[in-house]
Amino acid sequence: MKIVFIPTGLSDDLMNFNLSEINSTELDEILEQLKYIDNEVEITETNFGKGADWILLVATLSSIAYVISVGDKLEKGIDGWIKIGKRISKLFPKSDKLYIDEDGAKIIAITHIAEKYNLTNIALKDSQVIYLADFSTWFRQREVECFTSKPFNIYNFTFDVNDERTIILSVKSNGEITELLNIENDRLDIPF
Repeated sequence: MKIVFIPTGLSDDLMNFNLSEINSTELDEILEQLKYIDNEVEITETNFGKGADWILLVATLSSIAYVISVGDKLEKGIDGWIKIGKRISKLFPKSDKLYIDEDGAKIIAITHIAEKYNLTNIALKDSQVIYLADFSTWFRQREVECFTSKPFNIYNFTFDVNDERTIILSVKSNGEITELLNIENDRLDIPF
């Protein structure tokens, strides 16, 4: 899982100092939350500027390489994903900019649903990613598949919740969630 972010108030410092030279409560708190998720989190810098530098940090959480795929059902470990989702949510107020990849979006989507329902199981029925920008055309050294090439996205997920209800969520990579559909499965009007 990858998260791209600028801690609150550090945009200029990231341009002028090495990360180890920056003293920031927000950065320290973000790093603490990230280490709770993955003790071996790797932090690197990346430039999103074209013509002018815009430095952001990239957190790579290698321990989270798989959340749920289309057709999969989670019955065990849901509480663990919810805890991680709550920690990710704590990062947004401490950042001027923060973008999550698809796994991060799935985790906060599950956390969002868990705030409304007591989850006993959840299945991902469908998933779609809409890429809003592709920086690999600006920065030739970036791989097209790399999250830093396409950090601005909309993730659409269709979940079956507790075998009772269908919920469709749209999650922007900046963490904004829009609920598109929330209906009991027996109320779905399927014509066959």
